[in-house]
Amino acid sequence: MSYTASAMREQLPNQVAQALFSRILGPRKRSTANRLLEFPARRVRRFWAAHGDPLITHRIGGHDLLMPLSSDLPIILTKWPHYATNLVRLATIKTADHENTAIVDIGSNVGDSVALLRTALSSPILCVEGDELFVGLLRRNMRYVADVEIEEAFVKTSSDDVERVQSVSRQAGTAALVPSASGLPLARPVRSLSEILDSHARFSSPGFIKIDTDGADSQIIINNQDIFTRSRPVVFFEFDPILAARIGCENPYRAIEALAEVGYDGALVYAHTGELMLASRAIEMPLWRDLERYILTHGPGQYYDIALFHSDDHELFERVTATEREYFNDMARRHRW
Repeated sequence: MSYTASAMREQLPNQVAQALFSRILGPRKRSTANRLLEFPARRVRRFWAAHGDPLITHRIGGHDLLMPLSSDLPIILTKWPHYATNLVRLATIKTADHENTAIVDIGSNVGDSVALLRTALSSPILCVEGDELFVGLLRRNMRYVADVEIEEAFVKTSSDDVERVQSVSRQAGTAALVPSASGLPLARPVRSLSEILDSHARFSSPGFIKIDTDGADSQIIINNQDIFTRSRPVVFFEFDPILAARIGCENPYRAIEALAEVGYDGALVYAHTGELMLASRAIEMPLWRDLERYILTHGPGQYYDIALFHSDDHELFERVTATEREYFNDMARRHRW
């Protein structure tokens, strides 16, 4: 898709909004005065985000990414420095022996995952994003990032997606598919993952798939099981039963069962802040129910990042597990009270 010069000019950061957000982020060690000023700045941000939502930039992975003021991403990255670093480490180890391993990023948003991945690897990346706002920002942000293709579409989560899901809900700088009439009308097509990958020849058999769709992750896996059966990629996705329930998925751990059925047997579970929680076998269903119960008990905002490995990648799983444990063991030693 081409963008006119006037449309590109509209995609510029608002300097006042930028200054406001800088006030909110502030230095880690803030004076009492700065903390007092931060509270009204946050209230102004919420109001402005709900009435116009201007654009700002934030530097991620060496790239100044354009994003809406409503995005919580800069706050998350500042508050939790390990957020998304697990994705980079796992993808780097996966692609170490095969530099051209294809990576698919479903729910690319403004391209923050790609920016982080590009700090460590040069493998080709396919970004899949359907939200009209984020597609424009993604294309703008990826202009100077090498070897990136973009698919402007939502991924089907069932055979009746077009009829069942017709709206997009945006909040905190993310977008999610929701039941009809609950949000904004779709401006991009809904396509099966197979159709999308067939449209991008280099990605027909990806080695690494990351999914972050604010609730639809499990359904995408369940309804595209053929891709995982054939290509057997490492799968990195969010496990969030609360968001899943919003789109009608009452059994999100069915995704793990579906992958176990086609040979996935290694799992790494991370807290939503990026720290490794445990390594396990994918078929241990009581474990996933325990993890789900913890989220349901603590309410919205809690979720896990899960990386699943096929049995063909058993040696890779063992190597990644050892590396991740050592990484966080070292951190624990340095932060021991």
